[in-house]
Amino acid sequence: MGLGNRIWRQARLAVVPEGLLPQERQQLRHHLGAAMMTGLFMGALTLADTVLAKTLHGSALAVTVMTVLIGVSFLASLFWAGAMRNRSKTPFILAAGLLGRGGLALAGLSTVPAWFIFTVGLGWMGQAMIINAQVAIIQRSYRIDRRNQLFGVAVSAATVMRLVATVVAGRILDLDEQAYGLIFAVAGLAGLFGAVLLARMEAGLQPVPTPPGAGELYQPLKEPGFAGGLRSMRQSVGLLLRILREDRIFRRFEINFFIYGIAFLSLLPMVPLFLVHDLGLDYTRIGLARGLMGQTGLILFAPALGRTLERLKPVRFCARIFSLLALYPGLLLLAGLLPAAAHIVTVYAAFVCFGIAMAGVSIAWSLSSIHFAGSEDPSAYQSVHSVLVGVRGVVAPLLGYLVISTTSTLHGFALTAALFLLSALLMARMAREEAADGPPEASADARSRD
Repeated sequence: MGLGNRIWRQARLAVVPEGLLPQERQQLRHHLGAAMMTGLFMGALTLADTVLAKTLHGSALAVTVMTVLIGVSFLASLFWAGAMRNRSKTPFILAAGLLGRGGLALAGLSTVPAWFIFTVGLGWMGQAMIINAQVAIIQRSYRIDRRNQLFGVAVSAATVMRLVATVVAGRILDLDEQAYGLIFAVAGLAGLFGAVLLARMEAGLQPVPTPPGAGELYQPLKEPGFAGGLRSMRQSVGLLLRILREDRIFRRFEINFFIYGIAFLSLLPMVPLFLVHDLGLDYTRIGLARGLMGQTGLILFAPALGRTLERLKPVRFCARIFSLLALYPGLLLLAGLLPAAAHIVTVYAAFVCFGIAMAGVSIAWSLSSIHFAGSEDPSAYQSVHSVLVGVRGVVAPLLGYLVISTTSTLHGFALTAALFLLSALLMARMAREEAADGPPEASADARSRD
């Protein structure tokens, strides 16, 4: 084998491992297709706050309200977690695709900011439901020693399309700001098609073997119809509270993750206002920063970080990723202090750090629930995670708005950098104690059967 062939083989193995089963290959094809369509959809959502601030002349309060809706969307997981648990995820995915992602396609029907905020809220509502549903499909689609890396490949594919969508949309909007309606229509339809492909993944799954006495995992809906679904939803609150009450390790992980989330979501209203009003950047440069610079790390590092998560486990992995993420607001703070000539270079550097760190966060955010759930349907654990995202998603943007309305975005960047470092330190301490006490995996299955 020549040197060129060896280099190509090693590069290919760094992305897709050898020895995939035929079913895994088929699932990966559908997974990549769904991921790419989701990337187009998310590309539009990435620019939504900028469109609201720049094209629709939304106020700081309007931008904050839209970011709060992201939290409300994830908080709604509280109502469907019980209905989704141990049942087919396809009805939930298709409903979210049609009403949520399809609803985003209607964003251009009115130039009233409230209508735009409403359709973006629908998009996030659908995205939250799909995130909760897909984790159980991913768990069953790939063997455990392949899962993290293949999920990282899908993250890279989604990010490539998100990058293309963000940069191209930014350029189109510089030429004609009113074209946002067409951009969001295309993105919404692409997201709907991605939901259909994700549903096809579940259709291709094999039955799940379960150990004796463990009960039937992924059981059919025993109370068919809408009324049965409503009755199961009422069980959601008790289910999520039980998981947090009985799983001490997962609860502590979520508390540390919550601090990271407060910082991350507090930044959401700050960043577009800082880029548009404080630095005066145009759509093209914002698209390059948030698209090219912000997404390249996700594209290049997601598969490798998937393997790193498998080796380090979620707690130690998050400690390192959160430390890196602190550079993002830190560099934005620096950009606000430096002369104008250094603004764009520093902003680009901030988004490079953001992209690399978010490659790790994206994988940990989606797959940590599988680690902690054991043999339990991980959608229940993911719903706990999503509800807590919703709680901080309602509170954190308001905190960010309070900071920038009473002080400045620079003070907000200093606060969020400190919170990222605090969450990293708490995760690192938890990892050290975990290493001293032994791994938690042995008790995961027992907890799931309590």
